[in-house]
Amino acid sequence: MKSAMTSKERVLSAIRRQPVDYVPCSPFYSYLLPRQRTNYPVQLPWGESSRKEIEYNVTVLGVDPVVASGICYYQTGSAVTTKVWEEDGLLHKVYETPDGVLHASVKLNELWPHGQDIPLYSDCNVGHFVKPWVQNSQDIACLRHIVQPVEPHSPAMERSRKRFEAAKELANRYNLAMTATAGLGLTGALHLFGVEGICLAILERPDLVHAYLELEHKANMRAIEMALDWDIDIIIRNGFYETADYYGATTLKEFLGRHLLEEMNLVHQGGKVVVYTLNTGLMPILDYLDELPFDFVFKMDTAKKYVDLNAVYNKLGAKKSFWTGPSGHNHMWSKDPAVVRQAVEEVFSVFGKQGLILAACPSIQNIMPWENALVMFEEWKRWR
Repeated sequence: MKSAMTSKERVLSAIRRQPVDYVPCSPFYSYLLPRQRTNYPVQLPWGESSRKEIEYNVTVLGVDPVVASGICYYQTGSAVTTKVWEEDGLLHKVYETPDGVLHASVKLNELWPHGQDIPLYSDCNVGHFVKPWVQNSQDIACLRHIVQPVEPHSPAMERSRKRFEAAKELANRYNLAMTATAGLGLTGALHLFGVEGICLAILERPDLVHAYLELEHKANMRAIEMALDWDIDIIIRNGFYETADYYGATTLKEFLGRHLLEEMNLVHQGGKVVVYTLNTGLMPILDYLDELPFDFVFKMDTAKKYVDLNAVYNKLGAKKSFWTGPSGHNHMWSKDPAVVRQAVEEVFSVFGKQGLILAACPSIQNIMPWENALVMFEEWKRWR
């Protein structure tokens, strides 16, 4: 048992499987857009804005939030322009680049949450695509002008710097750890190709997938260098859709292995830690995950069918830590608070107090019953 620690010390020690004064609780919140939460009122006590989230979590809840640095992990070339329009019930967007036009279209209905825009990367794209962003080599050529490494003194760099400075001031005020996201990999590829598109491309046009992942990898490496230069504590690599829900271990190694090793090793060379977002689909690829040099399994869902928490811990627990807790898709929606209490107890029972950070995974949505969040925090204080 360590003497009293700052929040930053507690979180970083837990990630490194070092002794802590108590197990930290570092929750994440999802702010669903109005169209995504129709007929569901906002439950978070600080309202719809995330601006008061950190203060409330530290001073009222007594938990250990981390502060997102807001750095850009890619930039778009200055020669690129965009155009958006509606036609025949569809929303269209194009990027006009020196190598041609990159075009996507989506069904524009009451479920589309992004208004008059089609983001390059969004989970909401895939259910609405009529034409995905990437289908052929011409699209990849255009994308090279859109997903580029962030250059020094560029507008993207300056935007990142301003967001980072504001986040740094907040982190310093409460002695909190800071995070930076560097890369989406096959998660981003799914957003660009669509679900059917990426699965078919893996089989029929692997060159397109390799080409996209290579250009993104270069941007990721530059983003990691920025994060290291700015002394950001935790690098997050989003692997949400890089699991056996879609691919086997052999496919993941072929398309991601070298990139992940280079990115994660660069983080470690800079003396920082890397967490890997893995929500579902872990069980068939535990051997593969064990070989990757990340420090932390991030946002693992504990309630999905076939998940064996003991098997996960037995395979990965000797070298990796776990940022997990009650399932955001299951436990946190329960009408019985005992379900949340039992989920917290199970996590502590399986993972112990070394190398654990508690959080509902993947997040607490702003429309979830706040009473369940309070139960989770109460139970954490009992077990920590």
